[in-house]
Amino acid sequence: MKATVLRALFMWLVLFIILQPIFTYIDYLLDLQIKANTSYLTQKAATEGMVTAAMRNEVTSNLKAIGFSEDSIEITSSTEIIQERKKRLDVYIKAPRVHLFPYNFSTVSQPVNYYGHGSIMSEYLD
Repeated sequence: MKATVLRALFMWLVLFIILQPIFTYIDYLLDLQIKANTSYLTQKAATEGMVTAAMRNEVTSNLKAIGFSEDSIEITSSTEIIQERKKRLDVYIKAPRVHLFPYNFSTVSQPVNYYGHGSIMSEYLD
C-alpha cells in the first residue's frame, strides 16, 4: 500500500517536471507570434503611411487562427492619419497571456499580456 501511494505521488511529480518545459515553450511561441505579427504589420504600414483597417483585420485573423480571442487583441498605432515620408510610425499589439503554468516557482507574478512594439519610418509617397 505504501509503495503504491509513493509511486502515485512520484508520478505526479514526474508529470509536472515533464510538462513545465512544454508549457514554457508554448508560451514562448505565442509571444513570438505576437512579435512577428507586429513586425509584419509595421512593415506593411510603412508603405501605406498608416495602419489601415484591412491590415488590422489581417493581423487579427492571423492571431485568431492560433487561438487568441478576436475581442481581446488590441492593435494601436502612433497615428490615425497618413504620415508623410520620413515620419516615424509606431505599431503596438497587445493580447492577453494564456495562463499555462500550474505553479509559480518565484515570488514575481507572471505578465498578464503578450506585447509587441514596432517602429519604422514611413515610406508613403503621394
